[in-house]
Amino acid sequence: MRSLPALRTLLALLAAALVAVGTPTSVLAAPDQPSGTPPDGSLGIRLVDAPVELKDDPRALRYIIDNLAPGTTITRHVMVSNNTDAPAKVDVYPGAARIADGSFVLEDPGETNALTSWITVDRPVLQLDAGQQAEVAVTIAVPQDAPEVEQYAVIWASLKTPATNGSGITNESRVGVRVYLSVGPGNGPPADFTISSLTPRRGADRSASVVAAVTNTGGRAIDLAGELTLSGGPGGLSAGPLDSQNATLAPGQDGEVVIPVPDSTDLPAGPWKAEVNLQSGITKHQMAATITFPDEGDGESVGSSDSTQWPLIAGIAAAVLAVAGLVAFLVIRKRRPSDMEQ
Repeated sequence: MRSLPALRTLLALLAAALVAVGTPTSVLAAPDQPSGTPPDGSLGIRLVDAPVELKDDPRALRYIIDNLAPGTTITRHVMVSNNTDAPAKVDVYPGAARIADGSFVLEDPGETNALTSWITVDRPVLQLDAGQQAEVAVTIAVPQDAPEVEQYAVIWASLKTPATNGSGITNESRVGVRVYLSVGPGNGPPADFTISSLTPRRGADRSASVVAAVTNTGGRAIDLAGELTLSGGPGGLSAGPLDSQNATLAPGQDGEVVIPVPDSTDLPAGPWKAEVNLQSGITKHQMAATITFPDEGDGESVGSSDSTQWPLIAGIAAAVLAVAGLVAFLVIRKRRPSDMEQ
C-alpha cells in the first residue's frame, strides 16, 4: 500500500508524456513566378509548337523545353500579337534568364548568356497593325563544344513607346516565352522532386498558409504548382482544394511552395489533416500531415502523416516501459518478506 503514491505519480507522468508528444504542428511559404500572360490591350506572345514526345507535358505547351546533344539544331515557333488599338513596331529577341530563390529570374534588357548566343529569330522586327499577329521562327543551334548543363533564356517581344510627358524617356513593355534547354546525350536526365515537410503559418494579419519544403532531385528545372486540401478540422470543418503559389527550382535547389488559405483570419488552429499535391509537368508528388496553425508567425514543420506518428509512438513506448518496470519492482518488493519468513 505504501507503494501506491509512487505508482499514482508515475501514471500522472505517463499522462503528461502522452500530452507532450501527442499532436505535432506544421506549415509553409513560396515566391512569385512571372506568368508572361499579357492583359487585354497590350502585347502578347505564345508558343505555337512543341516536341511530339512532350505532347502530354503541360510545361512543354507553354515553354520551349528540350534536351539536345552538342551540334544539334532545332526550330520552334512563337506567335506575337498586337492587342493594342494602334500600330506597333515590335522587337523580337532572346534574353538571358536564371533560376534563383525559387523563381525564374528575368535578366535586364541587353543581358546575355551562352544560350542566348545560340538563339536566332527569323523576324527580329515586326510591324503589326492593331489586332494583328505574326509567327516568328526561333532557331537554337547548340555548338559542338557546348557544356552538358541546363541553361535558361526568354524569347522576348518588346514594344517601346515614348513617354507622354515630353521627358524624352522611352517606356518598354515586354512579354516572353521561357526557354529551358538541357545539353546532353539521349533524352537527358529526368525531372523529379521531393516534398520533405509541411509547415503551418500565420501572418501578422492572422492569415493562414501552408508551406511545402521541396527539393529538386532531378536533372532538369521544375515549375511547381499544386493544391492544398484541409479536412478533419474542429467541428468537422474542411477547406479546399486551394491553389498554391508557383515556384521554379533548378536541379539540386531547395525551395518552398506556399499555399495561402483565403479568408482565414478566424480559421481555427486545428488540428487539421493537410494534404498537398504538387506537380511540375507530368511529375507529381503528394504529402499528408496533421498540422496545427500557430497564433502568429511560423509553425513547426512536419513530414508525412506516417512519419509524424513516430515521436508519439516512441513517447508511449518509453512511458509504458517505465510503468512496467515500476510494477515489476513493486511485485518483487512485496514478495521478498514472505520468502524470508519461509
